Amino acid sequence: MQIVDMRLRPPLRTWVGKLQFTRGDDYYQKLGYDRPASTRTQSTADLLREMDDAGVQWGVIMGRQSEEPLGVIPNDEIAACIEQHPDRFVGWVGLDLSQPMDWCIEEIDRCLKKPGFNGVSIEPPISKDPSIHSPADRRLYPIYDECVRRGVPINITLSSQLQARLGRPYEDSSPIPLYQVAKDFPKLVIHVAHAAWPYVMDMIGVGFVCPNVWLSPDQYMVKRLPGAEEYVKAVNNYFSDRACFGTAYPSRPHRHMVREYEELGFSPEVFEKVMSKNALRLMNMA
Repeated sequence: MQIVDMRLRPPLRTWVGKLQFTRGDDYYQKLGYDRPASTRTQSTADLLREMDDAGVQWGVIMGRQSEEPLGVIPNDEIAACIEQHPDRFVGWVGLDLSQPMDWCIEEIDRCLKKPGFNGVSIEPPISKDPSIHSPADRRLYPIYDECVRRGVPINITLSSQLQARLGRPYEDSSPIPLYQVAKDFPKLVIHVAHAAWPYVMDMIGVGFVCPNVWLSPDQYMVKRLPGAEEYVKAVNNYFSDRACFGTAYPSRPHRHMVREYEELGFSPEVFEKVMSKNALRLMNMA
């Protein structure tokens, strides 16, 4: 089984200066994890060894071009990482939503021409333009049109922790606006990183009525966190074909997260879908 980590931030030159690497210790203290050695050495080679130790074949690098202190990770840095390790990393194009829409469409075109880019990623609630805070903002619709036209999925990241980092309105992490987007673009495949935690039931509800919405709770689907059991129940009974594994590395270590998912009570068939088959199908890699 080729395990796919749907949210991974490798130690790229720009990323090691961001919160995930400079202030990651608090995540581990809360859940009792040891901080991965690769976060201290900032070595991609060490990260790959940790992935190997956990049986993780692919790491998906979700592009990020958002407000500081989360910041902008240049797509060209992601492309260079993929070029160096084409059999280990996949990229999704990050878009700066404060830029003109023509720039966003051109950036999609530019990056999708590069090997290893299989999707597009936006983060409206933490956009550099605070007036764009909802995925249902009509100004974003050309991006959705372009993804449908090209047959690639879009990632929309939603989590209250991101709002807290920026002091943005808590309610902007709600997945309810995704309902309108999914209905307006029924052919658009929408992957929701962090699965809008802690809006767990609202996220499940949107996914229940919108078959083009995928759930990726990643670091929040661990038994010690409230809401995890509801995600698991939904995946086991309704979303076994639309849920994916993720670590949110460096926020969580690979070996521990694989073990966490092993202990969530998935059937063997569902476990293989969540850890591997769904992500490969989502990115047209299977």
